[in-house]
Amino acid sequence: MRTFRPYFAVIILMALTSIALELSVDVNITDEAGIRVELPDRIAAWEGNELRYCHNKECLKAFLVNDIEDRNVCPACGGPLSGMSYDEAAVLPGDTVLMKKRYVHPTGRQIFVSIVLSGASRSSIHRPQMCLTGQGQVILKSEVLEVPIEGRKPLDVMVLDLEPQGRAEGMTGLTTYYAYWFVGKGRETPSHVQRMIWMSTDRIFHNVAHRWAYIAVSGAREEDSVAYLDEIREFIGGLYPHIALTENIIN
Repeated sequence: MRTFRPYFAVIILMALTSIALELSVDVNITDEAGIRVELPDRIAAWEGNELRYCHNKECLKAFLVNDIEDRNVCPACGGPLSGMSYDEAAVLPGDTVLMKKRYVHPTGRQIFVSIVLSGASRSSIHRPQMCLTGQGQVILKSEVLEVPIEGRKPLDVMVLDLEPQGRAEGMTGLTTYYAYWFVGKGRETPSHVQRMIWMSTDRIFHNVAHRWAYIAVSGAREEDSVAYLDEIREFIGGLYPHIALTENIIN
């Protein structure tokens, strides 16, 4: 019986989603989010720098805000700069909000952080595994990691161990990690399925649809070490207070 439980969950989810779509005309689409779309300039010893992207098809360069005079104007061509790349803007709904920052430690280690906030269509957020494999990454392992957060119970974060597809045996320096979780109004989960269930039940039983956010933290990892797990715990533990709303601090 236990073997079939995941299938029952999927069937129930599909049913709820179908009902939600049928009733979506009466749903109150709110602009409320469960997170601040703000990334601090510094997290402990990590110094942050926002990423901006040129949307001129003839340029399409990326820049760090601290290296340019105007965060909205491309210094190379004079075109507009955005928090998302040209390709991302082409596929995401227009009211999607996206912010990215690169954090650098005095040791030289780097961490990349992104926040995606869905818009009215709620189609801005996808299952991360689909995007990563589509970008040529192989998922070696996944696990839920507990991140200690002061003043509340630990935050559950999904961590994926990655390597590039077709990586030759013996090559080093290419393995990475990708940690993420989802945040809704008063809700947090590392599970895409759980997020979809909550979205459906909110629509069906409460006639409301809030904006969901997807936070991702990524960096390099050594194949023969789990030190990156401590890095994730410490970094997200420092990041969380800057972006969390009080109602999501679950005791």
